[in-house]
Amino acid sequence: MSIFDIFSIFDGLRKPVKVRDEQFVRLHPKDNFYQSAGFFPMPFALITTVNENGVTSIGPHSLTFPFDLIEGPSWMVVSRAGSNTSTNLRNGSKAVVHFVEFNKSWLRPIVDLGYPGITPEEKMKDIPFEMVKSPTEEYANDPKFPLLMNDAFQAYECEVDGEFDYKPYRETEEMAAESFWCLKIKNILLKETFEKRLIGQKEFPHIPISYGFRHNDKGDRRFFFTSHNKPFAVKLPTPKGLEHNQIYYTANKMDPEVRFSEDACKLLVDIPKVFMKMALKGIIKEAKERGVTMVDEEFTKAFNERRKAK
Repeated sequence: MSIFDIFSIFDGLRKPVKVRDEQFVRLHPKDNFYQSAGFFPMPFALITTVNENGVTSIGPHSLTFPFDLIEGPSWMVVSRAGSNTSTNLRNGSKAVVHFVEFNKSWLRPIVDLGYPGITPEEKMKDIPFEMVKSPTEEYANDPKFPLLMNDAFQAYECEVDGEFDYKPYRETEEMAAESFWCLKIKNILLKETFEKRLIGQKEFPHIPISYGFRHNDKGDRRFFFTSHNKPFAVKLPTPKGLEHNQIYYTANKMDPEVRFSEDACKLLVDIPKVFMKMALKGIIKEAKERGVTMVDEEFTKAFNERRKAK
């Protein structure tokens, strides 16, 4: 049993604080309201970009999350307009979004990388991370493409979505306010061990969690981090009232040119009812593109494999 497993056991014994009998207290938001006026645990990404001198820098970002989910995946980044990350992206840099496992010795250097007003050349002097060229042929020798963190278990190679434009009115000085970046994900990279874990769904990465920047009464400033318990599974409910014969009836009414077999519909019973018509439309569209008029068990299995591979 690992130390991580032991901590997970004791963490699981902690009981939530009973708050039903307490009153809510109204707080007044300050800068970074989600940190100064509340508790909001977040994973964080380490984003590399390259400046006009060809120097790669790492920017730690908590406000990053998946954006376009189904078609053309993308990643949203909220970054101070004057940060190295935003400056480089404005100047045409591409980006790589990295995730690392929990290593306490890395947390101080990660906080240092987020300190404003320091040049990439200075920030990158004593980092504990190994930097390497992209393993993908299209980016390996691209001067606008940053180096990758070889210590990351996961990386998204991205380019800025030039069509996305969100610039809300701000009274704050422009360079001190936020910039909103939509990054188109071109390649999703996983280290070999974690690719096997993703497929097996039995072991998950031990990802550090940030509670963010905090002030205290003495005026010093600090970031708070934590590790997490070992992930455990909670099974989804079996869809009620959505048997394969109902799917068969619905599917065969949707398009007169494409029919579904009963065996094919048996493979679709785990899809939530709210998504069923959307899934059937996707299958019908691909069947027509491939000249298939009967969607059978074999076609449905192949369709699912192709969808997972995207």
